[in-house]
Amino acid sequence: MARHRLDLLPLLDVFMVVLFVFATIDERRLDESTRGEAQARVKVEELQGALQAATEREQTQRRQAQAQQAASTVRNDEALAEVKREAEHLRKELQKVRETLVEQQSKARADLAKAGVPEEALRRVDVLSRVLDKYSVFEIELVGDTTGDGSIVSRCCYRADPLDDRWIACGEVPGREDDRDRWLEEGAGGLAAALRRTKGGNAMTLVRQDHAAGHRIASRLVEQLRDRFADHDFYAEEEPVLTLRCAL
Repeated sequence: MARHRLDLLPLLDVFMVVLFVFATIDERRLDESTRGEAQARVKVEELQGALQAATEREQTQRRQAQAQQAASTVRNDEALAEVKREAEHLRKELQKVRETLVEQQSKARADLAKAGVPEEALRRVDVLSRVLDKYSVFEIELVGDTTGDGSIVSRCCYRADPLDDRWIACGEVPGREDDRDRWLEEGAGGLAAALRRTKGGNAMTLVRQDHAAGHRIASRLVEQLRDRFADHDFYAEEEPVLTLRCAL
């Protein structure tokens, strides 16, 4: 029996060594597992922190965008309200002008009737007034004049309403084509701006000249005006004598 125990001693030593080896391996695996878990936990905490920061940035940007949108909406509403107020003001002004025009036409009609103007003529004036409410009619007159050195200048007057007695000076119309182009580009003494003020683009312009003005200057001016005002119907006429209707 004692001998058998002696025989088992070397085997027991081997068994103990094996157990120690396995224990060492298990301890190493446990240590690696523990370190990996700790690293994973740190990584999770870092990701959670980054996610929280990103969420806060998103919320901040959303609040800023909402604030900017609200401010933009307020500005748009204010601008729209201003446009509406301006449109309402213009409608009231237009109504006043129309009422004034009706009063002036009625007074003119009464004055003509008192002066003994026939009813047929009054009717024609009334029809002309209605046409002029929708259609712009401009008159331009070129009156020739001789200067001290013997050269001829064409003095210009215009009016934007045939029923208006007021004529407006537009300076001197140059005789040379390139000079007239430059004159028109520079505004033609206010004439160019007046011709742009049409009633919806419906306009007719009559250009008259007398014999003393430059040769065919009315026709030549009409050709240049057509290039600039395509919505106008232009006509050129020549009269033996014209009287200057405006003060230059």
